[in-house]
Amino acid sequence: MLLSMGRGLILLSLLLGLLPFSRVQAQQYYLDLSHQSLSLPSRTVCVTQVVDGRPGKPVIGLVYRGLANQQAAVLFRRGLEVELTDFLRQQLPARPEDHTVVLCLRQLRVGEQMAGITEKASADLAADVYEQLPDGYHFVRSVAAHTSARALETTYLHAEHVAQLLQKCLEQLTTYHWPTTPTRPALTLAQVLTDSPIAIPAANAAPGVAQAARPAILQEAPRPGVYYSFGQFLANTPAPGLQAMADTVSFGFGAPLARRLWRGVPRLRVRILNEKNHSQSAKEIWGFSDGRQLFVQHEKEFFPLHRYHDFFTFVGETPPDVVYMQSRAQSSAAVMGGVVGAMIANNANNANDHTAEPMGYSVDMHTGQAGQFPNPLLPPPVRNDTAYIYLYRYADTAATPVSFSLDDQPVGQLKLREY
Repeated sequence: MLLSMGRGLILLSLLLGLLPFSRVQAQQYYLDLSHQSLSLPSRTVCVTQVVDGRPGKPVIGLVYRGLANQQAAVLFRRGLEVELTDFLRQQLPARPEDHTVVLCLRQLRVGEQMAGITEKASADLAADVYEQLPDGYHFVRSVAAHTSARALETTYLHAEHVAQLLQKCLEQLTTYHWPTTPTRPALTLAQVLTDSPIAIPAANAAPGVAQAARPAILQEAPRPGVYYSFGQFLANTPAPGLQAMADTVSFGFGAPLARRLWRGVPRLRVRILNEKNHSQSAKEIWGFSDGRQLFVQHEKEFFPLHRYHDFFTFVGETPPDVVYMQSRAQSSAAVMGGVVGAMIANNANNANDHTAEPMGYSVDMHTGQAGQFPNPLLPPPVRNDTAYIYLYRYADTAATPVSFSLDDQPVGQLKLREY
């Protein structure tokens, strides 16, 4: 494949090594909620059913198991819908004054990431809540939560995290004004599963399907300023009194592999200034906009954020390569001598370290968390050798489009500030 282009372009080609779905299924780890509990003294609901409305219904995540850090797919032994429904019915028994609701999951994801000698466990949950009334199911609101923790070994934390997220999401219903619910259209359970109030544009909604207002960030140009939270980003309402100052700096830090992979790609040094022009920490902000380009913070770095249909993507770095680190550790700790020991060390030295390679991410429009794009936990929609190529045009002022070709055939143009 030969790509050619005019002057003024940066080429970043991204080979996404999607996990074969058969490999994801090879080992399994079952979440067990039997030792978890919920505490909701101010609750106003009872959950009669949990249904899985996640696109493609992927496995919940991947974790590392055993001394060899083998990846395992996270599942519920009796199925997600059955076990979550039973858990919530047991923890929140129905009372006469409760509102009867159904939770339709839009996202449930757990994951682990190596961070030096420790691991980081994270979990995300998002759901649409529907009240069950005699004429059908009425949309109430969307709820979402995120949590994370570090430990030497984190797999045991996932069941606790899922319970925490369920509690956080249900707590968001305690202030809901219930008399407004019956005024919304009634749905069947089948419509509940296919409805997605955040993701589906109102203009494309099926007749009678309840729709929440589309986020302002999908309806208007980003306003310049600092987004302290994902909610501010969705509402396109930057925090008052703050501005972001960004300088591009050359990539001159990190591991040698990362320096080589990102050579020529500018990094951002971001300063947050308040009304008195004093600097504030940039560690806690979600992202910012200069009025033309959005930027998101991921793993303490800022990356350009681009709209893709009704969500956003960016090109970031892959997390630490667990397989490579395990191979190196086995080599260092090898006690076998002779030919076998030499072979182990040689194989480890020749292993490829994929840490910090360019990787596509998408922003979950329910929780604001970043996940690999396309989702490696779903069967790949294309062949595993597909290359995703991102072309960036420099921030010049020329109005003339820049053409590019693939295998000597013109395939497109980039206009000003396009990618």
